[in-house]
Amino acid sequence: MKLTVSQMKYMLALGELDRGSKIRCTDVARKLQVKKPSVCGMLCRLEHMGLVQQDPYSDVRLTEEGRKMMQECRRYYACISGLLLERLKLSEETAEAAAYVLMGNLDSTVLKELLEQAESH
Repeated sequence: MKLTVSQMKYMLALGELDRGSKIRCTDVARKLQVKKPSVCGMLCRLEHMGLVQQDPYSDVRLTEEGRKMMQECRRYYACISGLLLERLKLSEETAEAAAYVLMGNLDSTVLKELLEQAESH
């Protein structure tokens, strides 16, 4: 399943906020520095994709599929941002932004190959 850059950011934020219980929409909004209606819209899309489950009181939790996708995003993000920091000596802010752009635009087979190459070195 291919995610947009915004969807990846949300998945990573949800992963950081996940403590094994429900996550509040206001916490996601604060973490990503966006307004609550933006969070609600994205969470509806992620729920439609089967990645999160929402309850009527605006709490959300990752589904099993969502947890797998978040972990995959986390691995790709750590790999790519790490390479950009170490090899290209980019600033942390630039490396983070570039990592999201690359993750959103590279084919999944290229991302997997990049991850394998980075982990083998």
